[in-house]
Amino acid sequence: MINKIRNIFRQPLQLSNLNQSENRRIVSKALKALNCTGVWREEKEAVIVRFDFQSGHFGIHISNQHPQVELSFLFFAETEVNDINIVRHVCNQFNLNSDGPRFSYTINEETNVIDLHILRTLLLDDDRAKEILSSAMVDSFAWQSAFVRNLNEVKRDAKNSDTNDIERAVKDLSRDFFLLREQELRHQKTAPGWRQNDKDVATLSQWMDKVFGMVDAVFSELTVVTEGLTVINDRDAIASYNLSEELIADGSFVRQNVMLDLIFFLPSHPTTRRRMTFSIQQADSCDDVLYYQVVATLLPLPSAAGRPLYSREMQVVSRSVLLAYDLRTTKQLQDEFVYMWKEAKSKIANGEGNQLTEEQQVIANVVNMDAGQFVYRGRALYRQKRYYEAVATLENAFRLLHAGFQKLGKGERDIFFEICYMLGFCYNELRQYERAYYYLTFTIGLNRAVYAEEYVNCLVNMGDFRSLMSIDNILEELRNSVPDDDEEELDPLLRPFLQFLYRRKAYVLIELRRLDEAEQLLRQMVDDPENSDFALDELAYIQRLREKEGISGKDNSKGK
Repeated sequence: MINKIRNIFRQPLQLSNLNQSENRRIVSKALKALNCTGVWREEKEAVIVRFDFQSGHFGIHISNQHPQVELSFLFFAETEVNDINIVRHVCNQFNLNSDGPRFSYTINEETNVIDLHILRTLLLDDDRAKEILSSAMVDSFAWQSAFVRNLNEVKRDAKNSDTNDIERAVKDLSRDFFLLREQELRHQKTAPGWRQNDKDVATLSQWMDKVFGMVDAVFSELTVVTEGLTVINDRDAIASYNLSEELIADGSFVRQNVMLDLIFFLPSHPTTRRRMTFSIQQADSCDDVLYYQVVATLLPLPSAAGRPLYSREMQVVSRSVLLAYDLRTTKQLQDEFVYMWKEAKSKIANGEGNQLTEEQQVIANVVNMDAGQFVYRGRALYRQKRYYEAVATLENAFRLLHAGFQKLGKGERDIFFEICYMLGFCYNELRQYERAYYYLTFTIGLNRAVYAEEYVNCLVNMGDFRSLMSIDNILEELRNSVPDDDEEELDPLLRPFLQFLYRRKAYVLIELRRLDEAEQLLRQMVDDPENSDFALDELAYIQRLREKEGISGKDNSKGK
């Protein structure tokens, strides 16, 4: 009864009361209640207690600067130092997915092994310290079991993949597939990013070519709307007009938005005026880059005799692009590349090829320094989804390597085909499908899943009649690669590719209104966890089509 009365009148816990002395008293009391004998040690600004709990070696670090204490489960596992990249990968994955514990490692130079540790920050109070500590330590044993199991699985995967840097391999592959999946699922995408600086500006002529595919546009008049109106009639001045001209000055934004109204002609219709409006707005900024959004709308032509309503000229076309104004100078970008180039060549010469960074690996096999610079910069922009500037840079690398292709070694040829893939991907994103198709044809027959997927995506996005035939041909090749036409025997690494092909085939069949065939294929995909959401959505879409168009369950092979 006395304790209950004391609890009623006890003051609530204040973090300011949890100093080092109070936390040490609370921890001592809790360890005693858990029948743990602790060994205390004082450091400069903290005290540490070491103790055993259920055969595990634990420690608690009590700082005089924080109200929380840090529980450590030290040396819960060890592995060979050669597995350092694998350990780093697994630690990163667990740190991203855990809701409290942090996983770290140290290298014991005497024994040449990696020791693994779990750290957890806890806030203790007098009443619940025993339960909090006990629960956290029991939880640590569960994390230990999961970590060791996952570490062994990743080590086996790395051995089968013939690489010990599983993090780099997984990151590269997952990044490529992430980009492909984005493109697969959405056709009407905005065209993200290009970058510019004070010397390399984003001009109207570039915009018309790369974003709208109007390389031969003839400019007539440009009206710039800020606080007032400015009208430009000189064709060369309009072509070279910098899109950030009125938005950015001296490395900073000078206004929130700018409006443009462009009048132009196309040589194919020299007497027909076309109009495009622009909204240019400040977006964001960081230390090295100013971002701004450009939304351009190509207005349709008015209806007239001989101009069908479904023709291209009668449709509104809009593009939204995030542009980046680079505050770094051209010299700074050049110096960065030269440093990476020289370091890559030095590592190769010294037999340290396994220490190359991802960026250095790209340029290490390129002999021509100019080509290497374009590859380095273009790939970095591609990885950052800045597709406009990437195509301008990658096309320079393409021209240099294409001209001397017969003299290229295997490493340089691999880089050339990678450039073709990236160019195809970028133009696919910018919806310039014919250009994308040109570059992707260089990758046909190379037996790389990501290349084949992008080629299929390009055909499907174009609405090309060869889409279904190409998909069926690839499926046939996959089936012929396994005995008895048994898909269960297919290499597990190729299963995502097979699933992709089925999704694309179902999509094309629906576009062709071969709904029964599409439905049959989709129903086979419903039980597959990787495809079930897609299959259910498409089946619902088929049902809506049938209700809207009055199509029965019998197959209808009409075109769209």
